[in-house]
Amino acid sequence: MNLTSREKEVLQILAEGKSNKKIAAELNISHFTVRDHISSLLRKKRVSSRQQLVSIYYGEYFK
Repeated sequence: MNLTSREKEVLQILAEGKSNKKIAAELNISHFTVRDHISSLLRKKRVSSRQQLVSIYYGEYFK
């Protein structure tokens, strides 16, 4: 599944190790919205943890 531009932004910042609250502040959105984006990412990538998302991010974008 394709990611939205916002999901890509959230994933990139998540890969920097930032918390939901810091991601929210950086993107000027609610931390609840960040949580929703991360849930969507987990579902789309068929993984169950933030660490797995970050591993996929580095695997896909830094080959």
